Amino acid sequence: MLFRDDLLSLAPYTPGQTRPGAIKLSSNENPLGPSPRAVEAVRNALDGLNRYPDGASRLLREAIARRYDLDPTQVVTGNGSDEVLTLIAGCSVRPGVNAVTAANTFSEYTFAARLFGANVRKAPLREGRFDPEALLALCDQSTRLMFLCNPNNPTGTYLTHAEVERILRLAPAETLVVLDEAYADYAMAEDFPRSLELLKKYERLVILRTFSKLYGLAGLRVGFALAHPEVAEWMQRVRQPFNNGNLAQAGALAALEDTEFVARSLQINREGMERLTRFLEARKLVYYPSQANFVCFHCAGDARVLFEALLEEGVAVRPLNSFGLSEWVRVTVGAPEQLDRFFAAMDRRFNG
Repeated sequence: MLFRDDLLSLAPYTPGQTRPGAIKLSSNENPLGPSPRAVEAVRNALDGLNRYPDGASRLLREAIARRYDLDPTQVVTGNGSDEVLTLIAGCSVRPGVNAVTAANTFSEYTFAARLFGANVRKAPLREGRFDPEALLALCDQSTRLMFLCNPNNPTGTYLTHAEVERILRLAPAETLVVLDEAYADYAMAEDFPRSLELLKKYERLVILRTFSKLYGLAGLRVGFALAHPEVAEWMQRVRQPFNNGNLAQAGALAALEDTEFVARSLQINREGMERLTRFLEARKLVYYPSQANFVCFHCAGDARVLFEALLEEGVAVRPLNSFGLSEWVRVTVGAPEQLDRFFAAMDRRFNG
């Protein structure tokens, strides 16, 4: 049988690992669980499982559009942001063109581009951050996509509003700039990009958002893109029908209105981030200041060793070997009692 040998080097995605009974701080999930309103809406939708979902996700797209003051024609939903990335790549790349991103970032950018035959060029991070000048230097007239993860997964660092706008101004005219803001809800920096403002100025900007983090719906798999109507129309051309099921649409719709849950989620992240960074500083562990719901810190050795040691203590974190950062670990900002157990496990590891 004949298969595409250019895909041989594509490895399956490496998810955060855990084991039964361990506290899972390896996948940046909401420690409060799912939005209660979403849970209720999903339960109420169970009797409709014999029906096909709305293939256009009309109600959900309209609700998202109202939230961001856009037209529904500017919203494309998908089975998580992962599928949305393949929709973007599917309508914009082909063999012979290239995509640009960073060397140490979310692996699905490379997956989406190479799935449709594009080469991927990667710029090294600079002090844990995307480097605008290095990214722009990799671009040419064959560059069709640039993927920016902001805040970056796994470092939590960010590009400023001015830096993103500079990229949009200077990248080749043929290049779609994909700004993945999966963690942007947590960002507090004053100069964090005002991406909706940029979307109104630059037609080739595509913004990605998700219900997996702040809203606690990672298991329902709902992501979405905000884009110029023409870009969104092309994405809709390559979208599979019924890509968001009944339960996913119902849960996401309800989560959008659960303002109390959102406020609690942001508060627990702010408080947990303060505790987590104080802990790392007190033990003189190097870390990247984060605008997300996780912190990336240096462990001065193979990250997998620390991962295994903490897992023995009942705490799962994320070794970043698969991101090309073999001496770094990413830990999710958990609930207070989860952080207590992480702190205790770390102290036993370093002082035992």
